[in-house]
Amino acid sequence: MTGIPSTQATQVLLLSCYELGHQPFSLASTLGFLEREGIKAAAIDLSVEKISAHASCIETARLVAISAPMHTALRLGTVAARQVREVNADAHVCFFGYYAGLNAEYLLQRSYADSTIAGEFEPALLALVLSVLRYEFNPAIPPMGIRTAEHVSAPLLQRVPFAPPRRDSLPALENYARLRSNGDLLLAGYTESSRGCKYLCNHCPVTPVYQGRFFVVPKDIVLGDVRAQVQAGARHITFGDPDFLNGPGHAQKVVSAVHAEFPELTFDFTARIPHLLRHAGLLPEMAAAGCTFVTSAVESLSDNVLSALEKGHTRADIFSVLALMDKVGIPLRPSLLPFTPWTSLDDYLELLAFVRENDLVDHIDPVQYSLRLLIPPGSELLKKHTQAPWLGELDNSGFSYEWVHPDGRLEQLQKQVSDHVRMDERKGEPARSTFAVIEALASAIGGVVQPRPRMVPQRRPIPAGLTESWFC
Repeated sequence: MTGIPSTQATQVLLLSCYELGHQPFSLASTLGFLEREGIKAAAIDLSVEKISAHASCIETARLVAISAPMHTALRLGTVAARQVREVNADAHVCFFGYYAGLNAEYLLQRSYADSTIAGEFEPALLALVLSVLRYEFNPAIPPMGIRTAEHVSAPLLQRVPFAPPRRDSLPALENYARLRSNGDLLLAGYTESSRGCKYLCNHCPVTPVYQGRFFVVPKDIVLGDVRAQVQAGARHITFGDPDFLNGPGHAQKVVSAVHAEFPELTFDFTARIPHLLRHAGLLPEMAAAGCTFVTSAVESLSDNVLSALEKGHTRADIFSVLALMDKVGIPLRPSLLPFTPWTSLDDYLELLAFVRENDLVDHIDPVQYSLRLLIPPGSELLKKHTQAPWLGELDNSGFSYEWVHPDGRLEQLQKQVSDHVRMDERKGEPARSTFAVIEALASAIGGVVQPRPRMVPQRRPIPAGLTESWFC
């Protein structure tokens, strides 16, 4: 028994604003966790629903929890918080997720939030729900893992007694990203088999929250979540762990169990370059079990940039992984970070040449060529570059520190590439034509003016990929 006042009205409301085009796992997991304790919550995904359609839920809510696992979600979440405040000024608003923890001070000081949660959020959120609904919440002495304006709490890093995620009250899978494969568009699901990460990449938002720790989700919980999504029509599953191979034995068991029950189901995952090399022996098994592609944070070909980011891999490792993935028959989908304070124009041109020469144009979403380093509050980069001449002030509303590249040409190029990518996305231009223009723009700024964009020959088969671009 929870000792919560009984009512038919919505008292607990969960909001998601964006989770990379996936049905929001953060809501599904929380719904399951709360339901196990007898707490009924409503959920809204503002990436596919209008907040105005749920005014009655907002009006009666005692607590509204907004998921902020990434930068885009946080930006949209602050807009949602203001809308909630306009409808229900008395509701307790909580932000949870990586970016909630990194930006807690701003969210609390500007009254976007009454509390924030970082780390393993389900137990802390449960404790918060109970305290609010029982009229016991004290901002000066909140439950463990809850940060308020009056109380600073560290991220909650402990093993979670996970409950099966609940997805039945969320928008149907038809509303989300699909797998594009051989001309077909297949319903795609999403789940997580672990949290956190063992590694400490300087720019990653996971690092300042988890500090090198990770936690596995029990295999049966993962399998149950996959099963529910297959029953809902999913024919592909994305494992959204920060790094699926942090626990290689666990990942192997999860894949084996999923493949045994659903032999036709395909999947993808994300893994670091060093992990792909270290656990190369697992990859043939992954391929045989239906792995259609692997995303890996290549970021840059420059050893100088990779060292500054403390990625743990080198330029040579990237070529080794590409050869390895070709050998095992799993397409590599590199994610990139092409604009950093350490990137030279030659680095950018070399990256484009690498993509062209290795026929990776169809393996990389064009938005990747425009991405600019984000430096959120709490970033490890701030500890090491406090006095760097390129580092500016914190842009509170942008949730990132400003920085200016020492070479103005890179600033100009980033804007040109970003503008062109957005335009081509609106027009539905194919990746190859977008890449050709980006190559021409970079060459022109570098003083190698091409009369027209060069055609990009295709040698590799076009890999499967999701219809939603991979970026935060």
